[in-house]
Amino acid sequence: MVPRSKAFIPNTPDELTPEWVTAALHGVGARGSVTAVTVEPLSGGGIGMTGQTVRVRLERSADAEGMPDTIVAKFAASDPQTRGLIEVYDSYAREIRFYQRYAERMPVRVPRYFGASYDPGSSGQPGPLTRRIVDALPVGAKIWISKNTTKYMRPSKRRYALLIEDMGSAGSVHDLIEPPGDDKVAAALEVFAAIHATFWNDASLAGDDTFDVITTTTPRLFSDVARRRALPIASDRYSWLGEEESARLLDACDRFADDLVCVNQPVTLVHGDPRTDNLMYAPDGSVILLDWALAANGHPGWDVGYLLSSCLSQRRIGAWETLVAGYEAALASHGVVIDGSELREAVDATYRIVAVQQLLALSVLVGTDDMSGAEMADLWLPRLTAGLSHRWT
Repeated sequence: MVPRSKAFIPNTPDELTPEWVTAALHGVGARGSVTAVTVEPLSGGGIGMTGQTVRVRLERSADAEGMPDTIVAKFAASDPQTRGLIEVYDSYAREIRFYQRYAERMPVRVPRYFGASYDPGSSGQPGPLTRRIVDALPVGAKIWISKNTTKYMRPSKRRYALLIEDMGSAGSVHDLIEPPGDDKVAAALEVFAAIHATFWNDASLAGDDTFDVITTTTPRLFSDVARRRALPIASDRYSWLGEEESARLLDACDRFADDLVCVNQPVTLVHGDPRTDNLMYAPDGSVILLDWALAANGHPGWDVGYLLSSCLSQRRIGAWETLVAGYEAALASHGVVIDGSELREAVDATYRIVAVQQLLALSVLVGTDDMSGAEMADLWLPRLTAGLSHRWT
């Protein structure tokens, strides 16, 4: 077990101190001192929140320089199950490393980094031998695991604290309930094209522990549970899920392992979680990207497909090809030409992977005291299925 740092690291909003915030800000070039901090809730928290995020108002000494009026502080989730699940992907430390190493290299606007600290550790993904053992388990054993996630996804004692720019007044965010229109989706895809082009085949990404796998290193575990347990749960829950839709979701389960190979190709830096509510639209039309906890070195089709799947309902799915072609053209405008069929294959693979993820979310939540956490799957699965239908071959 890796020992925790001996230095003080606030683990919750209540543990923030003026001294720690001062030291963090000094690390990014600020001067003077923070004399008091006031923590308040951050409005706009919605579906799928995976950590504690608060606004912090700063009182500063008279000689302070480079210290903003407010900052945003991010910590690990207080719920043990949520925290354990997120730590499987090392997401809290992953986001900190992104801000420390890549935020200033972004060709588009992201929140400014104001300091952070976290305990050493690594991803909770199983090693090669464990992966082989888990994937070779009988289906019944895999289903037992899915019913008892809290028994093996226990949170660590690591502490994480990240300070970033307060974007509260910088723009508006669309949630999954009311996603942005096609014009705004197209604008977001142009932003992703700029990022992808900047880091295209960038050798500095290789081996960087900022990044982890997209989704899982145990694909047979995921696909077997989705097929045998989660899909029947979805069929009971959703009246819109008929035989044709079930067949498409079953196909997604069957192709899951191959699809992961496709999207995990180390092509460029991808956001990893470009759900519509992780984008902010500024009044000038620019798009600001938030929440980099799943940044990865992968195929750009992941970001494209993930965003489209979170926005395009059955009524809007006809815009799929126009939006993908627009991304392709935007990438070309930055000097990067991608094979169109390869791009579309990766976008399709992403739709299928995210469909499996949302099915699995249902299997984890069913039988718990509160199924309100399934709201994301309730919103997202119909859009994913519409996309699978639109692209069905």
